Amino acid sequence: MKVSKIALRGFSPAQRGIKQVLGKLEAEVMQILWLQPSQAVSEVETQLRRKREVARTTVMTTLDRMHNKGYLTREKQGKAFIYSPRYSREDFERRMAQEVLGALLGGIGEPVLSTFVELVVKMTAI
Repeated sequence: MKVSKIALRGFSPAQRGIKQVLGKLEAEVMQILWLQPSQAVSEVETQLRRKREVARTTVMTTLDRMHNKGYLTREKQGKAFIYSPRYSREDFERRMAQEVLGALLGGIGEPVLSTFVELVVKMTAI
């Protein structure tokens, strides 16, 4: 089983939620599969088309790449692959936070960590 780092591909602090580490289409795919796992390409495509125009080949490529990155699992059923999220939404968000915070705080010392803790306390007081 290939388990990859969730935030390895980049972090975009200007975005919110899972879009901080996933592109817009990837984030939409994850939302769809969290709501209803075990879907074929055609089913994901149908869900995406409710919000945007998207080519079937784009959906196929996106699902394949997300599988290769370790975000999705897939199993062959007949001629089609059935895709599901590798992680629950909560587990994905927790892992994303751990990786991003670990990268930001790794090896930077106590003053920065103290500042970070103070910022979190202020944010939770709001």
